This record gives sequence, structure tokens and C-alpha cells, in this order.
Amino acid sequence: MTKPLAQTTNTQVIKLEEELYKRNQQIALFKEVVMAVRERFDVEGIFDMVASFAQGLIKAETVLIPVLDDNCTTYTYRAGCGLNAEEIVGESLDINLGICGWVWKHQRPWWHGVLEELDAEERNKWEKEVGSVILVPVVGRNHFLGGIAGINKIGGRDFDRNDLDLLTLLASQVAIAIDNNSLIEQLEQANRSLFSEKKKAQVTLSSIGDAVITTDTQGRIEYLNPVAEQIFATSLSEARSKRLAELGTLLFEHSRKEAGNLVERCLHRGGLPEQYNTLVLVRDERREIYLEPSAAPMRDQNGKAFGVVLVLRNTTQTHELTSQLSHQATHDALTGFFNRHEFEYRIKQAIHDAHVSNSEHTLLYMDLDQFKVINDTCGHIAGDELLKQYTAKLASRLRQDDILARIGGDEFGLLLQNSTTEQALAFANKILELTQHFRFVWEDKTFSIGISIGLINIDRESASVMHIMSRVDAACHMAKEAGRNRIYVHDEADQALHARHGEMEWTPRITKALEEQRMELHYQPIVQRDAPADLVSHYEILIRMRSESGQLIAPGAFLPAAERYNLIATIDRWVVSTYFRWLAEHPGHLQALELGSVNLSGNSLGDDGCLTHIENALKEFAIPPEKICFEITETEAIANLGKATHFINRLKNHGCKFALDDFGSGFSSYAYLKKLPVDFLKIDGMFVKDIASDAADYAMVESINHIGHVMGRKTIAEFVENQRIMDTLSKLGVDYMQGYGIAKPRPLSGLLE
Repeated sequence: MTKPLAQTTNTQVIKLEEELYKRNQQIALFKEVVMAVRERFDVEGIFDMVASFAQGLIKAETVLIPVLDDNCTTYTYRAGCGLNAEEIVGESLDINLGICGWVWKHQRPWWHGVLEELDAEERNKWEKEVGSVILVPVVGRNHFLGGIAGINKIGGRDFDRNDLDLLTLLASQVAIAIDNNSLIEQLEQANRSLFSEKKKAQVTLSSIGDAVITTDTQGRIEYLNPVAEQIFATSLSEARSKRLAELGTLLFEHSRKEAGNLVERCLHRGGLPEQYNTLVLVRDERREIYLEPSAAPMRDQNGKAFGVVLVLRNTTQTHELTSQLSHQATHDALTGFFNRHEFEYRIKQAIHDAHVSNSEHTLLYMDLDQFKVINDTCGHIAGDELLKQYTAKLASRLRQDDILARIGGDEFGLLLQNSTTEQALAFANKILELTQHFRFVWEDKTFSIGISIGLINIDRESASVMHIMSRVDAACHMAKEAGRNRIYVHDEADQALHARHGEMEWTPRITKALEEQRMELHYQPIVQRDAPADLVSHYEILIRMRSESGQLIAPGAFLPAAERYNLIATIDRWVVSTYFRWLAEHPGHLQALELGSVNLSGNSLGDDGCLTHIENALKEFAIPPEKICFEITETEAIANLGKATHFINRLKNHGCKFALDDFGSGFSSYAYLKKLPVDFLKIDGMFVKDIASDAADYAMVESINHIGHVMGRKTIAEFVENQRIMDTLSKLGVDYMQGYGIAKPRPLSGLLE
């Protein structure tokens, strides 16, 4: 049973991953634009390039670049991209007219959010203009340059806050890049001019926001502006004639190797190569400052270099923000320890280390007992506080190299590096003792908790992360089944014996049922939001098994065993062949069918033989591929991302559709969604069943539905059990619904009634 705490954590993680994706997109764009602008100095070329960048970034039908004319009373559209752009470019207008005039007057962006900030008179004047236009000013260090305007978002929607943020970042970086290029040109001209002109340039340099350094050809410093003095913690008089390396060590951002002589490299190449995009300045007190440098030789009238000018932009604040977002994407928001995704990566590293160096590590899988009692008794806030207090105590007992992670609502993983099984077992007993003495006080109540621990050794014989995690998870369950508050050490032979008590006994029964044709197909309707009474045109195919005595067995009883013991692919093929044959035998229903959904396992996704089987069955039974949808789970798709994408694309080329089942249950749902070309998102039922009463579930479904629609996917809600849920989903705009509140699964023959 999924716990509400896990749902809240998933929501936080997903939002953080969305934010991180956007930030990474912004950083990549920043670097791409700046590098591109460095390579060209013609303003018109820069404007054309920016228009093209912006159109793709905010998905606008048309992007225009209005630029303030020298007279400061008119502006001219200097560049454009998209619909009707060629007709508009070159047109000049009065600066006081239109939206551009409004932006010039107020010195801030125009978008639909502006309407809420206007008084009644201005709101009446401008409300017809809101939505279809977004215009962000391009402002240089000292003056208004112009703007970037987007007209009519593709798809008919309004430009939103995300579009505003991205366009604002683009505008700011373009302005900086243009100013920096202009600055370098001014410096070269200044060094060819008279002494008085040089003094004027130095005044200009003193007033700008980036560090500026000039040196001679030997790298000896001749000038620092005040910003450079602040960054290097020195003065011009102290730094004069010193070399740059004497003021502090400059390192490459990623390799942490010394960057070498920037002056020599600039003189040799005429500038700095791409690997110098970001440097780290390490001063004596070990404080790190992140800098983005640009450089150019200074030449006399005969073209001979007499020095170098360096411009260093301080990006420390941006770097710290990026690092913070990266930390949030790899750490649990509540406890501050690693999340499951990062923890599995660390396990992968430990396995690799064990294979390479023959080292030994140990993994503990820990599940808190009685946590749900506290959640149910005192609420989620109390549960969160308990987890923070308990993990703080646990962390105080760890060694420096030990890795603790929260991998579920009340489940934790602990990787003990360079630890034998005996050492880990001794430490696990200390965790048991710590937990037994731990008391949690909330208001007037005092609670104790227990813990069940699974333990597995990681050595050169260890296989994949999935193998290790599944085994240690099973060991943790064995500890629970053995009475809780204990440790279960995984043993491969012993594990096989325990498995026989459950899943192994299903193996011959499944095989025999397939041979004796005791598998049956049922269906459950999937209805459109606006047509809930149509129970036959769209449905999901489900499998049932008849026991030898004729009793109907639900799939939850035998499918886990089929998956564990590699029978699931055989079942998948049986379902495909049986359902396609049934459709061919009932052409009237096939003609009326809108979409029939068939579930496929992760094993089938990675099986080219299954892919061929499906293609042959479509052809053999003359099934129109567009009437068939295959459902794959999010977890299986992500685990086999490359193979899943190949599988999906090949069948979509025939016309088949795909649905991503249990969407939202994973930690990386949104991050992987763009990579999977599916047509439908089936929202995980754990978010749907309580949506009418649980605000967190409501927000989760709302988010999934919105993201799905933005990315062109239809949404299907599972576990729709009553009218309240249906009404809530309809209000949110979910496209399709499925569940016992609409119709229970029935034998396939019911479609003919």
C-alpha cells in the first residue's frame, strides 16, 4: 500500500527535476548564445541568430527584434523569424506607440501576467493585447537596446511564466555578449588612440560590472578595474607588473587542473579556446570564485600585438544556484540524504569497484516498523519530524565513507563501503539497538518504532544494481516475516528455498494452464470524459486463469511468479495471439472498435522475438494496427529505455499506439517522458483513488494531466471507483477514465451482448 508521505516526496522530487531540467536548459542556452556571439561581430547577424534561437525556445509563430534607433524617438524591426516576419522587418514606428512603447516606458517585460498589475484604466486599454504577444527588453549596461518579441504561441495557448523566464535569460545574455564584444572593440581602439583617449577608456572600464585586466605581451599586469581588484583581493598598485598567476590560481572547472598562461594562449590563438569557458579562481583563503573569461590581443596600427585584454564575468552566484538544484535532484528533500536514484548510482559504483579492485562492500535495506501508526495517529507532519529526528541520530553513528539514502516513504538504504559481512552485521545490530532505544514525542504522546534490516554483500561476484536491490529487498521482507526488529542476511541458497514456498509453486501451474487452455481474456472499459456510457469501443484486455477446479484466479496471484521465473513473455504472446484471433472472428466488433489496449511486460520490451510475433500476428489476422494500443509500465520502460524506445518506434511505424502505465510512480517520470514516444499516460491509481479527499493526490494528478497535455499526450485515470472521483477528474480535464466505478472487468464475450 503506497503511503501518502511517499506521494508527497515524489511530487517534490518531480518538481525539483522539472526545475533542474529548466535550469540546465537555460545554462546550455547561455553558453551556446555567448559562444555564437563571440564568433561574429556584425550586429545584424547577431539579431538574426537571436530571432531564430527565440522562436524555437518559446514556440512562437513569429519572433521580431525591435531595436531603438539612434534618435531615441523611433524603433525599427531589425530582424525576425517565422510567419510574415519578412514583411515586418525594416518597418519603423514611434517609440511611444504600441506594446513596444509600453515596454520602453516602463523598462520591463510585457506578457499576460502584466494585466494583473495594471490599474483599471490601463487594464481596459491593454487587455485585448494580452496573451498573444510577449516582449522582453534587451537592456545593455547603460542603455535600452531594444527587445525580443514573440507573437502567437504555436498551438493557440498564451505565453506563460516559463516563456517569460527563458526569453528574459536570452535577452540578458545577448545584451551582455553584445556589450562585451563592444567593450573589446573599444579597448583596441583606445590603445591606438592618444593618451587622453586611453584615460577615458580607463574611466569606462572602472564603471562596468565585469573584471577587466590588461597585460603586456609577457603577461605582466598593467591595469585592473575596480571589479578585478575586488575579485583578486588586491589593488592596481600592488598588482602592477605581477603576472596573473601571482594573484591566485585559475583552474579548469571540471578537471581542476591549472589553466596555465591565459595571456600566452590568447596571443597564440587570437583568443581563448572553448575549454576556457569557465575557470575557478582559488585564492589564499581557499574561497572559490567562478569566472567566465573572454580575451583578445591588443594591436597597434601595424597589427603587432602589444598586450592582452581579459574580461572576466563573475558567475559564482549562478554556479551556486546550479549546485543547489543539482543537490535537490539527488537528495531527499525531507532528510537531506541521497534519494533512491542517486543511491542506486552509488551502488553501481560500488559494484564496479568490487569487480576492479576485488574490494568488499555491504548493503543494508532498512524498513521502519510502526511508522504508519504514527502517520495515521498524528498526521504526516509528525511522521516527517520522526524521520528527520531518527535519521539524524542514525547519521551520527556512520563513518565518513558510509552512504545513507531514503529510498521510500519509511525505507532507507545504507552502503557500508569497504566492509565485510561480519563488520556490517555488527553495525546492523547497533542500528537495532539505537532504534529500540529511540523515542519520538509528539504533543502528549510518546512512540517507539522498530526496524527490519536486510543485508547483502557486494563483491566481485555481484551482478547488477537491480539484482542486488531485489535480493536485499527480499531479505528485508524476510526479516519482517520472521517477526520484525531483526536482521536477515541474504544467502543465495537459502533465498531459493524461501522462494519455493511462494512463487516457485506457480511455475508448473502457469505452464499447465497455458497448455490446457485455462487462461481467459477479460476486458475493462476505458471511457471518454464526455462519453461515459460508451463501454465497448475502448477497453483494456486483462488476463485471468482458471484453476483445475474451475475457480477464477486473479492475475495478482500468478503474474508476479511469471515475471520472476521468465514465463511472462510467453503469456504476453498468448494474449496477443488470442485477442487478435478473437477480433478476426468477430469482424463486426472489429469494425466498431476504437482502441483495444494490450499489456506488455518489461521482458517483452527487450525481446525482438516478441516484436516479430506481434508484427506477424497483425498481418496474419488482418488487424488494423491503429486499433491496437500496447500498455507498458513506466518502471519497465525506464529500466529498458533504449530497447523500449526501439520497440515503441517500430510498432508505431505500423500505426499502433502506446500507453505508459502507472505513470507518476517513478522518481524520474517527467525526465524520461520526452524520450518515450507514447500516446497515452495512464495516471497511477494510487494518486486517483483518494483524489476527491486528498489535496496532495489532487495536485499530483493535476500536474501529470497538465504535463501530459503540454507534451501532446492523452491522459487516462485508473482506479475510478465512484462518482466523486469521476467529477473531480472531469473538472481537471483528464481525457479518459477506467475503474470499478465505471465498469468491472468482464469476459471478452460480453462485448458481443
